[in-house]
Amino acid sequence: MKREIHVAVLISERTAIALALLFRAILQRANRIPGAPAYDVRLVSSRSSRRLSLQGVTVATEPLPQRCDYLVVPPFDGFTAGDAPEERDVALVRDQHEAGAVVASACLGALTLASAGLLDGREATTHWAWASIVRQRYPRVNWAVNRMICDQRDLITAGGYLAMVDLALHLVATTRSRERAHELGQLVLADSVRQKQSVFAQRLIEPGVEHGELLGLTRWIERHLAEPLSAVAMARRCKMSVRSFHRKFVAVHGVTPRKFLQLKRIERVQAQLRTSRKSLEQILAEVGVSDVASFRRVFRRELGYSPAEYRRRLRARGEQSFRKASSAARAQA
Repeated sequence: MKREIHVAVLISERTAIALALLFRAILQRANRIPGAPAYDVRLVSSRSSRRLSLQGVTVATEPLPQRCDYLVVPPFDGFTAGDAPEERDVALVRDQHEAGAVVASACLGALTLASAGLLDGREATTHWAWASIVRQRYPRVNWAVNRMICDQRDLITAGGYLAMVDLALHLVATTRSRERAHELGQLVLADSVRQKQSVFAQRLIEPGVEHGELLGLTRWIERHLAEPLSAVAMARRCKMSVRSFHRKFVAVHGVTPRKFLQLKRIERVQAQLRTSRKSLEQILAEVGVSDVASFRRVFRRELGYSPAEYRRRLRARGEQSFRKASSAARAQA
């Protein structure tokens, strides 16, 4: 007899219920693909009431299974920087992890795991736009918000809102195989190989608060990206020794000056690839890239694609959006 994998999806008043239901539907679809095991997916709640009204939808939850292989915290809706996960949810997540369940989250669901202390000293991801907030609120967590999935075996975190889909496919890849996950991704028309959130981010590095000698340095760097900048040039601009500059820069921005320059150039190239028809060679020359091969490697490391692949994917998505809009217009005609 095929062993079932018991997956509990934790529902609260802030849960983005559509994403929770989509996650369940994807795993239920996976049960139609031949091959063990099957997924028993239940919506559960830490509240005594088994019926919750969420975003105008009434949801019936079930008791938590005696044996829970995975406990999943979905994304939140209407969550603000001043909000906090519900204490009863935090306690349930902590208890299930101690009982041996793999605890997973998508988007801001990671805040529940972080509030339970499960992510301290561990690598985790959440929505890239919340990078500065989560780093301030949970400084003991190694936030890798450029990642789409951070799998720590007993803890799995996925990036943004729709990363709930990535999480479902990742669970299938882990418990079945990558081939089955890819097959499922094709069935539900989802990309099963997305590795980086940074491909969607408008910025790759959060701006630090510059003061003293570093005041205005970021704006100066952005104006001079086409030039052969170096830590020496930046230190000279700030009227500091290279050693003192390097130490203070890392304290403010969290990365070395060299890494900062790389990320700023990638941001500029991303913007140009999105908005212009210039050749890649023209764009790289405008941001001061002399070693094209090295820059391609760095670009791929940060975004998961080469510059050419990134542009092709942008064009493909644009064509898909155009086709959808055209179909909708024809349907209304």
